[in-house]
Formats: sequence, C-alpha cells, structure tokens
Amino acid sequence: MWDAYDAGTIPVGAVIIDGAGNVVSRGRNRIFNTAADGQLAATRLAHAEMNALVRLRASRTYQDHALYTALEPCHLCLSAAVTARVGTLHYAAADPYGGAVGKLIPSRDHEAHPLSVDGPLATEAGRLPELLLVAHFLWRRPDGDVAKFYRERFPQVVEEARRLPLPNSGATLGDALSLATSR
Repeated sequence: MWDAYDAGTIPVGAVIIDGAGNVVSRGRNRIFNTAADGQLAATRLAHAEMNALVRLRASRTYQDHALYTALEPCHLCLSAAVTARVGTLHYAAADPYGGAVGKLIPSRDHEAHPLSVDGPLATEAGRLPELLLVAHFLWRRPDGDVAKFYRERFPQVVEEARRLPLPNSGATLGDALSLATSR
C-alpha cells in the first residue's frame, strides 16, 4: 500500500496467505507505473489484487488461501478472487466509490466457488488505506471523479487526507499512520 502510494500510483497492496499462514504471493497497484517486477503494470488492470492473484496456477484451487487487501476490492478484483478459487477475502478499509463487496451479482461460477468476505477492519489503522486513496486522487486528479465524490459526500475524509504526506516526500508509512490516527 505505502510502496504504491509513494510511487505515485493508487495506494493498494495485497497478499495471499496459504492455510499455514505463509505469504505465497504479493501485489501492489501499478496502474501508473512502468516498472513491473513481473507484475501487470501501466494498464488499468494492474490492480494490487490482480497482481497477487495472477501468480496462482490454474492447476488447483485455493479454498484454504486468503487474500488480504488494503482496500475493499472493485468488481474486477472481487470476481478475479472467485475465478482464482481463493477461499477468503479480508480487506482493511471500505471504498465507497469503487468497492464492490455486496454489489456483485453472482454467476453460477460464483455460486459453485463461494468466496467468504471479511471487512472492513474496525481499527484506526484500518482507515489509512481510504485516507491514502483520497490523498492520492487529491494530488493526482484534484478535479476528477474520485476527489469530487469525496468532497461532496465525505468532506471530513478529504480534510484528514490533506494532512498526509505527498508521494516521494521522504515520509514513511509510520509518518502517514501517525498523521492518520491523530485527531
């Protein structure tokens, strides 16, 4: 999440954990990045969840695996988790603009391979992904749809997001977390 934000792209990170608790795959958003490190990049499909899921082989199912992501997944990523046959999804923060949990119309495939969903996490730190998302769009596209949506519906989130450091400012995740949890 922080690596994506600091690199100037949408601040979402994801990991896949196996049944024994081992990290088997990682991904971060790379929509606005060209350096891919073996991940999707420079395309609107280069979401963090997609970059984590693309490493799972089609030769098996992953019902004992969990996808952890910083932000509520969109329709693309939610369907990709079902298609990859991951058993559980956990996400830290809600995404009222682009999140799809509870909005996806299940297909027969979704019914045959259910995905258990847990989120958003009820912690102060769990707010950081949403604040970073808003900060990113206030910086990258201040007149765009996401910034406009938050200014109209969640002005308090916009004010909190404005306190966060800008990408490539030399700030750390700890600095951002401290600012996000202080009132």
